Amino acid sequence: MKGSIGNMAGTGRKTHPVLSLSFDRKFMRIVALLAFLGLLAAIGCENHNPQAPEPSSKSSIEPAGKGVVTLRPESLPYITVREVQPETVASVVTAPARVDFRAQAISSVGTVVAGRVSKVFVQVGDKIKAGAPVVALASNDAVQIRADHTRAGTELARAQDHLNRQLEMQRAGVGLDIERMEAETQLKQARAEFERSRDFLRLLGDGRAGEVIVRAPVDSTVLKAHVATGAAVEAGALLLDLGEPSAAWIVADVFEKELLLVEKGAKAVIELASLQDPIQGHVVGESAAIQTELRRASVFIVADDPKIPLRPGMYARVSIEASAPSRIMLPASAVLIKDGRETVVYVEVGPGRFKARPIQIGQAREGLTPVLKGLSGGERVVVDGALLIDGEASMLL
Repeated sequence: MKGSIGNMAGTGRKTHPVLSLSFDRKFMRIVALLAFLGLLAAIGCENHNPQAPEPSSKSSIEPAGKGVVTLRPESLPYITVREVQPETVASVVTAPARVDFRAQAISSVGTVVAGRVSKVFVQVGDKIKAGAPVVALASNDAVQIRADHTRAGTELARAQDHLNRQLEMQRAGVGLDIERMEAETQLKQARAEFERSRDFLRLLGDGRAGEVIVRAPVDSTVLKAHVATGAAVEAGALLLDLGEPSAAWIVADVFEKELLLVEKGAKAVIELASLQDPIQGHVVGESAAIQTELRRASVFIVADDPKIPLRPGMYARVSIEASAPSRIMLPASAVLIKDGRETVVYVEVGPGRFKARPIQIGQAREGLTPVLKGLSGGERVVVDGALLIDGEASMLL
């Protein structure tokens, strides 16, 4: 009995060798099967991942050829593409301006002799008539010039008398040809000296003895006085700057790139702070040189009404009716600035495919920007949503 019980107890503690081997084989088969199924699952996942859609958090732009951007279909509704065509749009060139004298309307008054200013008859801003006295000088040179002229007149009269006597002597048969010819030569020399002194006296101006009265050559306005009473001046010194009041015009400073739009005879509207209403004018010319620093050129405008009181130095703003060539016009939302200097638009080169195109533009007006260079009619351009394509660019304000 004990032996049976002992055998049974022993059986509970130990496994039979045959049963243990069978159990191990089954366990190994299960492990191998699970490993094989896991390998198949891993291979299947790797083959399937490239075709799986990317999460929505990733970029909506797919890589394409060099310089070409491809948008995903779900992003296309957020942009607007339009075919562009040249169109004629009335344009206006606006620019700051000032009232100034024409170059040929400015004259300088000077003195031909040294002396001292005894009186200045005018002040800056005075409007004067031709022949009006402007400056009086006291000059020792003037005394000498007038004395020389008087002496030249006396010598001329003496030479004329001498020739007359020689002619009378020849008529009487006692004169010599050589003496007559010498008298004629002396007369020519005396006349030349008299005319020279007379012309110099005219340049000197009015006055007596050492007084010199300088007068205005034309109707004008005094722009600047270079001397004051008591000042000593040398021969050739400037005394006053004068300008013709009827010869004022408006000088507009127009950007270099807009000069091609401005033509001679174009109408202009001039706004002056001193006048309540704008005045009308027209373009009469432009300067040949460009201001290097500002990249502007001067455009000259004349008021249609010559009676309008224009004073040099007035500030103005002008709007010039520009020539109207056919241009492609784009909204501001279509034009981007890259790297802070290059102006570009995005042109459609295929379905959902776009490429940046550098362009040259003119002055924007009423929300539209004219394209001067870089686009052709019939091309399709992104006119809204361009920043979705190029996040590194900035809008053209």
